[in-house]
Amino acid sequence: MSKVLLVLNHPNYKDSFANKIVVEKLKSLIPDIEIDHIDTLYPEGKIDVKAEQEKLLKADTVIFQFPVYWFKSPYFLSKWIEDVFTHGFAYGSNGYKLEGKKLIISITLGGEEEEFKGNMALDRLISPFEATAIYTKMKFAGFTYTLDIPFTIKDTPDLAKTKKELLEKQAEKIVSMIKN
Repeated sequence: MSKVLLVLNHPNYKDSFANKIVVEKLKSLIPDIEIDHIDTLYPEGKIDVKAEQEKLLKADTVIFQFPVYWFKSPYFLSKWIEDVFTHGFAYGSNGYKLEGKKLIISITLGGEEEEFKGNMALDRLISPFEATAIYTKMKFAGFTYTLDIPFTIKDTPDLAKTKKELLEKQAEKIVSMIKN
């Protein structure tokens, strides 16, 4: 399998239910996956741009893993992209160093499926990431998600078991997206 970099942004990962399951399943399916938990690496918000760019250069596939906050990624992933995807590195007259690398978006959401129809369709929420891939000449390999993860899920064992299975399938879908 290709070299995979998972860029994880979850401001409260220690209490996460959904993102932890996806990440742990990916670790079991891709033992050499590099996990770049940017919240932990840069708790003060000062990103080591060169180090992050080196990780991207080594990767064949980049996955952004995050919970959706107010119809977008958490703030720090946006900051990370703004800081790391610089002119002359990710785009511009000095080259497109990410060209040809796959980008996969993996998200979790608290909302129910009915909430993400029409003007709120998930592909609209993901479109800035697809545009980023196009602009940097990456290959947008798509996105995967699990909906309806309530904050109280740990208090409902039957629902937690069902959602855990769906989240593990989300990780399995990521692996198939990497291979295709």
